[in-house]
Amino acid sequence: MIKLMKNYTLSMFLLGFIMLGACSSPEEPVVEDDDDEVVVVPEEPKETTPPPPAPDPFAREGNVYKKDNQWIVKVNEDTVYTGTDMIRAIQEAAGGLFAVRNFKQTVFIHASGETGANSGSLKAVDIPSYTILDFQGHTMHVNDTGDDLIVPIRGLSSQNIEIKNLKITGNPRYGIWLQSCRNIRLTNINVNIPEAVSIGLGIRIDQARGSRSQNVYMDSIYVENTKHHAVETYGVDNITIGTITTKNTGGAGLLLNDTKDGTVKLVDAYRANNGGGYAGFRTANDCGPNIVVEKVIARECGRGVFTVSGSRGITIKEVDISGSTSHGMLIEDTQDFVVEGGTVVNSGAQGVRITSRASEQHHATSNVTVKNLRVYDDRNPKQQSHGIWETLPRTNKNFILNNDVRNGGYTANLISNGEGTVVEGNIVDN
Repeated sequence: MIKLMKNYTLSMFLLGFIMLGACSSPEEPVVEDDDDEVVVVPEEPKETTPPPPAPDPFAREGNVYKKDNQWIVKVNEDTVYTGTDMIRAIQEAAGGLFAVRNFKQTVFIHASGETGANSGSLKAVDIPSYTILDFQGHTMHVNDTGDDLIVPIRGLSSQNIEIKNLKITGNPRYGIWLQSCRNIRLTNINVNIPEAVSIGLGIRIDQARGSRSQNVYMDSIYVENTKHHAVETYGVDNITIGTITTKNTGGAGLLLNDTKDGTVKLVDAYRANNGGGYAGFRTANDCGPNIVVEKVIARECGRGVFTVSGSRGITIKEVDISGSTSHGMLIEDTQDFVVEGGTVVNSGAQGVRITSRASEQHHATSNVTVKNLRVYDDRNPKQQSHGIWETLPRTNKNFILNNDVRNGGYTANLISNGEGTVVEGNIVDN
């Protein structure tokens, strides 16, 4: 009996202890003895120098130097040419780049120089595909005499090419001549060639090797004192032009032949073919469609703007034309042509002439819109015969809208003869 009572008392004590623990708060902090805690101090990071990157087996760069009268060409650290021929030096540098590649590599030209004479045939630096020629502001002077048989830079069916920061002087045939090339960039090019003998054209891009040139970008182009055009294209698809500035050229400032899908920011031409028939800006030979020009400035040119020979699909947003020795604007055998506004002042023939030739070789002039122009002659006596003059044969269905032609010409301010032409909103009477 006594043993049973002891077991009962012990059981009740244990039960009470368990219940007391169950009733304590679960949020009550538990105090631990941290006297024996070990603190680990991290080691200072060790300085390490990463290993140098593996050399790029495709990295090659050409450098063309000049010392005294010698050209020295290095490709990477290897000397590949030493001699007196500037054209050969640049060619050797370009030829020393990685032979087969689908990425651009650069030749840097570090000095100006002369090309020397030709040897009876055309002589040029032929730029390979995927090549950049950076002249860093230096000059190629063509000191050849007689026939124009030197082209400083030429492209023969090349693709992905760049020519930049180049000055050309002397007597070249063409400053730059690119034939059937693709993906072209020309930037900061200066051509000044009063010494040219016969051809002397600034920049030409064409389809001379059988396929059309494509994807052309040009900007900051300055051409002066050429015998022929400043910049000419023939057979080009997709062209973007920033600014072209020309002065005293024997032909047009900018001439687009058989060229489509393009934009031009600014043509600024001074005395382009003064006294002749070419213009500051000219389109011809089925040029278009989809050509948009932001602005044409033409001072004392043969014509300010001249579009002809089947051109179509061309828009000029603004013109600033003065002192043309012939027409301010001549729009002939052209369709879907728009001039959105500007001024035409003091032309030698008419301010604006809209016409078609009798021959049916090209389409008649139709769907031409001339609007928002101020056309006048403030000389005494006037030399501009008409402000705007639309003439036959075949010319039809054009739009002459909202122009101010007061004091437009000594014969008449505005005459329209085309069948179906709309003439509205013009200020005609003085």
